[in-house]
Amino acid sequence: MDSKGNESEVLLDEKWKCELVFLVDITAYLNVLDIHLQGRDHMICDMYDAVKAFQVNLRLWKTPIHQLNLFHFPCFQVIPSEVSAMVFLKQHFADQLSVPHTEFAQCFSDFEAQKNNFELLRNLFAISVKTVQIQMELIELKCNGTLKAKYNSVGPAQFTCFTPEALPQLHFHAAQTLSLFGSTYLCKQLFSVTKMKKTSHRSRPTDEHLQSILRVSTTQNFVPNCNELIAKKRCQVYNSDKIA
Repeated sequence: MDSKGNESEVLLDEKWKCELVFLVDITAYLNVLDIHLQGRDHMICDMYDAVKAFQVNLRLWKTPIHQLNLFHFPCFQVIPSEVSAMVFLKQHFADQLSVPHTEFAQCFSDFEAQKNNFELLRNLFAISVKTVQIQMELIELKCNGTLKAKYNSVGPAQFTCFTPEALPQLHFHAAQTLSLFGSTYLCKQLFSVTKMKKTSHRSRPTDEHLQSILRVSTTQNFVPNCNELIAKKRCQVYNSDKIA
């Protein structure tokens, strides 16, 4: 780099090297979390659990750093043997973990307020609530062995479809919680599909056509009921003898 006229003094700075390697490990963990939150069919309560687990890990990593136990940081663990003790400040890097923890707490404060609602959706047959109306419906639900078996087989996300009309509060709560957007994946997917469909080769689609195309493209898990569609069609039989 010196031969090309580029500054390389920063690469010789041991303090800068420590900061860079520490950031590499933290970024790797953030990438794992980001990939875990991407994709379809993620319940918001499961995404909240993933974020909460990362926050707990940030608190957990402080103690090993104070003890120079850098097992959780594969790149950073070689730094103490390469730099002087005056440069490698344990307290400094332990304090650095408080920065993302504080930012996560601020960014996801709305999710923290919905914690009880997430628990009710996920542990419907095990949780106890203080709301009187929901308590009565929970008692009826817990005493119904058929619904409990259905809940265990289909899971909380699909169980809303099987909630009887006699339990309107539970049905409304589940629908309200499941409708929350945990990420921008669906929005980004919709814009990507729109960009691909609205090209110069499709200059005459109407709003109705575009809406139908977007609905089919974004609803990848939809399985058409072919038997029902065929049953609604009127069969037309032609007699070849009469035509002749």
